Amino acid sequence: MAESDCRESLTAFRALWDLWGAASVLIQLAELAQLRGDYATVIAALEEARSCGRELGAWGDLSYIDGMLAAVRVRMGDLDRARTDLEQAEHVQSERSARLNDMGAWLAHVRAELHWQEGDMAAAVRSCAKVLAWLDEKQSPWWDGTRAQLEARLALVVLRQRDQTRCRDLLASALGTAAGWVERPALAAVIDAVAAFALQAAGSAGRQENAELAATLLGAAHTVRGAFDEGSLDAPGARAAARGVLGGTGFDAAYDRGRALGSEEAIAAAQGAVAGLAGQVLRR
Repeated sequence: MAESDCRESLTAFRALWDLWGAASVLIQLAELAQLRGDYATVIAALEEARSCGRELGAWGDLSYIDGMLAAVRVRMGDLDRARTDLEQAEHVQSERSARLNDMGAWLAHVRAELHWQEGDMAAAVRSCAKVLAWLDEKQSPWWDGTRAQLEARLALVVLRQRDQTRCRDLLASALGTAAGWVERPALAAVIDAVAAFALQAAGSAGRQENAELAATLLGAAHTVRGAFDEGSLDAPGARAAARGVLGGTGFDAAYDRGRALGSEEAIAAAQGAVAGLAGQVLRR
């Protein structure tokens, strides 16, 4: 329904030669297509939006679109082109302001994701830490969704560095922040990260139990967001790993249990997973 409404609006804006309106709708269509993992549609929409922006001379919006293109290419695994788009956005941003600002912080977040995909965990830590320090100075709840997602990314980065204690602390903080934020996609993204963590967590739970917990959390994130995020850096891989352990039927059963959870139950399940209480979570 949302996508069909956007397409109707896009047709109307094009008929009116309203480039600003068309670009705005194209960005929304790109975000919806990314949830499906339809990257060809995402890239086409963003490139058309960028063309609209260039015709309008909207240089600020062009940095954002270049950043979006970089983030999408990171998810596609097209890291060379992601780097090119990101460097273009960063260059324009640096010409506008030498200090870190809202756009610069978001681009640093994308840079952290690029480092993650490149396997450069030390650089990913630095990028995350840079933005988190900036957010500490701002002390604005407006950025809580971004903070939660950054903490979740940093948690998985340090998990790759085998620092499970810090990973748990960061995920606990991310969950607390996301739970208090009004927009639900951030919470869903954090729960997806917890699912990825559950598959790798050391503790009393066995491989089967961890996979069941991960599948349950992925289902819970689906309900919180309203869809499974095929464009996530974490969820598709966690789904494949959990399905590989549980098989199709076992995965679907656990996933459906997660889908049945309300937001508060989903948060409690994720908190239990972070605390290493997989058995208690699954017996609820």
